Amino acid sequence: MRRAPAVRRLIPGILVLILAWPLAAVSVTKSQVEAACEDSEAAYAAFQDAEERFVEASLSYEEAANDVARVERQQVNISGAIDSRQASTDDLAVAAEEKAVEMYMRGTTAAPGLLLSVTNVGEAMSSAEMLAAAAEDDQASLSALAALEADLARFQEELTVVEAELREVEGERLDALDRQDQARLDAQAAYADLSDKCKELNRKYKQEQAAAAARAAARAQGKSGAAAGASPQATSGFICPMTPGRTSFIDSWGFARSGGRAHKGTDMMAAWNEPVFAVADGSVSIRSGGLGGKIVWLIADNGTGYYYAHLNDWAVGNGARVSRGQTIGYNGDSGNARGGSPHVHFEIHPGGRGAPAVNPYPTLAAACF
Repeated sequence: MRRAPAVRRLIPGILVLILAWPLAAVSVTKSQVEAACEDSEAAYAAFQDAEERFVEASLSYEEAANDVARVERQQVNISGAIDSRQASTDDLAVAAEEKAVEMYMRGTTAAPGLLLSVTNVGEAMSSAEMLAAAAEDDQASLSALAALEADLARFQEELTVVEAELREVEGERLDALDRQDQARLDAQAAYADLSDKCKELNRKYKQEQAAAAARAAARAQGKSGAAAGASPQATSGFICPMTPGRTSFIDSWGFARSGGRAHKGTDMMAAWNEPVFAVADGSVSIRSGGLGGKIVWLIADNGTGYYYAHLNDWAVGNGARVSRGQTIGYNGDSGNARGGSPHVHFEIHPGGRGAPAVNPYPTLAAACF
């Protein structure tokens, strides 16, 4: 099946943020991590494998979701064309039947009963007998009716093909979703079995890798401004919105979304009802509805805005003052995330609520790995 190319073009830039990438000198090397993880070697290998599978499944999911959206748009367009032509066909068919009766009453055609015995009114009304007997204007109407009915038949065939393709790509989406969830669970289980020393060095190594890879990918893809992420000053004191080791995510900034939108955040996958934390001291407002479902806006004391979407529930009230690390909600699938993996769509707005978002991935990678 043909794939939408947008996600595949982004794959190299995403993989380097998670997997190996030729980097400048870093303070922690891969060999140092492997040495630190010798006391939990099997768990470390399982953790790495699960993370790689998560990345692959996440990219497959994004690609399949794009295909689903594309085919659904085709389905809507074809259905609209069918409805439009059906309405025009019905109007012309009624007029044609009235004309047939009129022509019969004038004695210019055979009985109109023939018309009622066929399923295609346009075909019957465009017969040689009817066209020969009809006036010039009526001939044009009869020909238009026949063309409309031919269009209807063609669009119905196209709709059948599109509906079959939609079932196929939706199956691919669900398969990728299952693989993504399983990889996340495997990674979480393996992470819990790592020694503290292994966790710490692995965390530092991945943070440095993510920071260096993000800079490299930004240069390679010409990223700047919002796509390059938030400054350390804008996110001073930032902590992970979920417990490190219990959430998985990739750099999905700019990925296609329904309605022609581009993804302006990071989707942090985690277990249903996983606690979600305030990343900084500040004040919150809560809202329910729209694409985000149950959401929280956290405005930090330095003015930076943090947006959390798709929560299952809140742990704070509207207008509450919160402290960094305080539970403010619980992971879910509200809004347009319904039917997908529970996750928090997380955004960073250095200029505050209403200001443009920037790519949160580099900040999250540094805090959550």
